[in-house]
Amino acid sequence: MEIAVTMLLLASGGMIYNYMYRKKMYREIDRLEAWKIAIMNRQVTEELSKVKQLNMTGETEQLFERWRQQWDDIVTIRLPEIEEKLFDVEEFLDKYRYAKAKAVLREIEQALRKIEEDIQTILHELDELVGSEEQNRTEIEQLKTLYREAKKTLLAYRHTFGEAEENLARKLEEIQQGFQRFEELTNDGNYLAAREAVFVLKQQLTDVSNMLQEIPALLTECQTAVPAQLSELVEGYQEMKEAGYILDHLDIEQEIAKQQEKLPQCLDMIRTLELEEAKRLLEEIKSDIDALYDLLEKEVLAYQYVKTEMGQLQEQLEQLDEEAKQTGAETLFVQQSYRLSTKDLEKYRSIEKQIQQLAKRFVFIQARALEERTAHSLIKEELESLAGQMQLLKEEHEQFREMLQTLRKDELAAREKLREMRHQLSEAVRYVKKSRLPGLPETYKLQLDEAKDLLTTVSLRLDEKPLNMEAVQQALAAAAALVERVSEQTISMVEQADLVEKVIQYGNRYRRRYSSVKEGLEEAEQLFRQYEYEQALEQAVATVEAVEPGAFERVRQLLQEEVPK
Repeated sequence: MEIAVTMLLLASGGMIYNYMYRKKMYREIDRLEAWKIAIMNRQVTEELSKVKQLNMTGETEQLFERWRQQWDDIVTIRLPEIEEKLFDVEEFLDKYRYAKAKAVLREIEQALRKIEEDIQTILHELDELVGSEEQNRTEIEQLKTLYREAKKTLLAYRHTFGEAEENLARKLEEIQQGFQRFEELTNDGNYLAAREAVFVLKQQLTDVSNMLQEIPALLTECQTAVPAQLSELVEGYQEMKEAGYILDHLDIEQEIAKQQEKLPQCLDMIRTLELEEAKRLLEEIKSDIDALYDLLEKEVLAYQYVKTEMGQLQEQLEQLDEEAKQTGAETLFVQQSYRLSTKDLEKYRSIEKQIQQLAKRFVFIQARALEERTAHSLIKEELESLAGQMQLLKEEHEQFREMLQTLRKDELAAREKLREMRHQLSEAVRYVKKSRLPGLPETYKLQLDEAKDLLTTVSLRLDEKPLNMEAVQQALAAAAALVERVSEQTISMVEQADLVEKVIQYGNRYRRRYSSVKEGLEEAEQLFRQYEYEQALEQAVATVEAVEPGAFERVRQLLQEEVPK
């Protein structure tokens, strides 16, 4: 029973699926049928009839025949074939050949899509042809107006175009032939080719219009403005030579001749209507002329610089030499009191030598300037170099003088430092006496004596003649370090001695109860009497801390409370 029900359900499901699938396929057939009918009803024939308004010859006739043949092919062959395939699909469905029906439907859709594309191509080409004819009629009239204006300009101002007038007239003749070519193409129905002819005419007229505007200005530049600049340049050059300027190194005359040779080339380019090349060459000539003017101006500025700075540099050099001599005398005087290092003396000798070299070089430059055989620009460069070296030498000389002045300052500073260290050492000794220690450790006394000896050494160094400040500074540094160390050890030693006494006093409370405390404190006392305060403190603290942890910190707090505020 269950098997029968299952089979019945499967059969019912299959029938429902089959019904739904067939319904879907028939909807697809209806859609494609409607698409086919819509294509058949397209107004392609009406659109093609627009072409008949044109000259039905040449290219137009060929295109019309091709489009008409394509449309006829669609209507009489391709669409009927689709109709037959739709019938085939219905037969396949009746025979339950769904796969075959589905494949044919795909073929039909692809065929309809291809027909749509072909129709769009026809309509686009048709619009392009008809539109070209309309645009051609509009634009050709505008171009003819531009042509008449260009021809009128050439005739009215032909003298402003020089030898280029003949080639411009030839350009206009070519444009006239272009108009004729356009008319021929239009009359022959070749509207697309005529459209290309319009583009060519437009570009030609644009070029000629630009030439008519540019050529007069270019001719004025080449024939008047630039030659005038070259003439002015020649006159200026001659005037400067007569005024005594040395200009042979600039080769001005040869450069001017080169620019004059370029002008005929520029005019020839204008004549042949190579205007871009002519403009580039003209800019090159003008740039070269500006460069020549810059060279002459450089010589004028150099001449003024030499006349102005020569005397000033001489005064500065003489002043530097005089100051160096004063520094030399000051150096000899300083050497009586201070010992200068070999490096410092070599530095001064180097300054003297450089001043002599600069003086010789200045005399040489001055002689060249007086001979008037060397360009002032070259003299200027040498003077600028000399001035730069002189400035560096001034700075070096000033540093040396500051070093001499620093020696006395360093001596006074060293004597003041010596006085401060003696006071610091005296304060340490006074502090020790005030503390009433039973005695001093041997190592401390040795360091104290050594510090006194180093201070004596510094004093002796300062009394030497000549004074060697380098040796003074070394001795001073060694003494300062030792005095500081002795001062610190003094404070530490006194504090340790006070702590030993307090810790022993504090630990006495445990002497009778603990034999170890009695022995430890006795050993600490022995070390104290031997002036070994640091070891005595360590022994006392270890003894007391063994029976009362933290006792040392409490003793330190009690000691701090006793210090008068």
